[in-house]
Amino acid sequence: MTTANYALIVSLFSLFASLAGFVWNVWSKFIYPKAKIRSNVAVMLIMDGDGTPPRKFVQLSATNYGPTEITLRSHQARRRQGFLWFRRNCQLAFVNSVAHPDSGEPAGWIAPDFPKKLAVGESATVYFSAQSPKRWIEEGDLYYFGFTDTFGRLHWCSRANAKKFRQDVIKNFGAIEPTRPGLLDATKAGAVRFWHKVATGARV
Repeated sequence: MTTANYALIVSLFSLFASLAGFVWNVWSKFIYPKAKIRSNVAVMLIMDGDGTPPRKFVQLSATNYGPTEITLRSHQARRRQGFLWFRRNCQLAFVNSVAHPDSGEPAGWIAPDFPKKLAVGESATVYFSAQSPKRWIEEGDLYYFGFTDTFGRLHWCSRANAKKFRQDVIKNFGAIEPTRPGLLDATKAGAVRFWHKVATGARV
């Protein structure tokens, strides 16, 4: 092949890439725009102002940044997956909420008033008791918290937010980080589980 042929191939590839990008932008912004949800989890305090010690609780919130409204179905949590980005939503968990910050009675896996429709600029909040976070880390090793919408999309808090929340739970609730296997051990365990599924005919 000559230099001209290579140049033609590169030009055609660039044309198709530009066309695909243009079609995707039109589709995502004008034909089928998706609302952007920002989730945030934090340890909060209730201060009565009467000299009693402040009480702690956990708040998980979501804000709709637009450009369309969205309906959030429920809150969820998941473990940290590390480098296995393609399996980032494989280990999901439901966590019990409470009806209001000062309540110790579980409200269930689906928080009150959910599913909840959010217009652009509106927020939704879910509360958890102070007894929950320590178990989340020590027993479940949960790391990311967020919401799922009615289309099945998951909206997690950012990595920075998840890291800070975990540090706050360790500091405020005395949680102990679970021992994690090394990279080689984790890879071996994953391979064993995969081949076990293949051997038993389970869905991979």
